[in-house]
Amino acid sequence: MSALKRRLKSVAKKKSEAWVATITTASNDSAALAASLACEDVACVIDDKESVHVTIRGHSASDLRAKYNSTLRSLRASSEALSVIE
Repeated sequence: MSALKRRLKSVAKKKSEAWVATITTASNDSAALAASLACEDVACVIDDKESVHVTIRGHSASDLRAKYNSTLRSLRASSEALSVIE
């Protein structure tokens, strides 16, 4: 068995296990950033009114990637809109 196959085998997840990613960002507008994720399927926690912790869960790697990309687009659009307002 090649080294690549051994590595892939060791990181393979069972179908029943969830894939999880966490995004943490700091901003003076953390409440607005968190509000921009209202339509996303994520868990969002504001810490100390400056940090936003976003947890994304997917049923597969491709599902997690799609949710991650959508979440980052929402955060970026919100951040750019806020920078224009300020």
